[in-house]
Amino acid sequence: MDNGIDIKILEALRNGDHKAFKAIFVAYYNKTKAFIDGYIKSDPDAEELAEDLFVNLWVNRRSIDTSKSFNAYLHTIARNAAINFLKHKQVHEKYVNEMPEWESHYSSEEDYIAKELGLLVEDIVDKMPEQRKQIYILSRNEGLSNGEIAERLNTTKRNVESQLSLALKEIRKAILMILII
Repeated sequence: MDNGIDIKILEALRNGDHKAFKAIFVAYYNKTKAFIDGYIKSDPDAEELAEDLFVNLWVNRRSIDTSKSFNAYLHTIARNAAINFLKHKQVHEKYVNEMPEWESHYSSEEDYIAKELGLLVEDIVDKMPEQRKQIYILSRNEGLSNGEIAERLNTTKRNVESQLSLALKEIRKAILMILII
C-alpha cells in the first residue's frame, strides 16, 4: 500500500489505535493538503479542510474498508471536500453579488458587533508571540503568501503555515467563547 501504510495499520486504526492514526496522518497529511490546495488555491483553507478530513477519518474510522485501496478512499474524500468547498464558495459569492443594495448595508447593531469582533481580533493578535503576530499581520493585512512571508522573515514555509494555523485557532477559539457567552 502507498506511503508504507498496510492493512495492519488500517485495522489498528479501525480499532481505535492512536499510534496507527498518527502513522496515517504523518504519511498522508501533506499529500492530502497539497491535493486539496491544488483544487481550491488557498493554502489556509486547504489546511483547514485537510485537518477536518483527518478528524472525520478518526470519527468514522470503523467505516474504512480495508479490502479496498485506502489511497483511493482518501483521494475521493479529499476531492469531495474540495468540490464541496468550491460549491459553497460559489453559492456565497452569488448571494453576495445578487443581494439587493439595501440588504448589503449593516444595521447599527451588526456594525457594532463587527467592530467589537475586529477589536477582539486585534487584541488577540497583539498578545501573540512576536513571530506569530508578524506572520498573521503579513498574511492577513498585507496579503503576502506563505512563501513570501517565509522569505521576508528568514524562516521556513512550514513554520509560517504552522504559526498561521496557531494564530487562526487562537482567534477562532476566542470568538467562539464570545459567541457562547
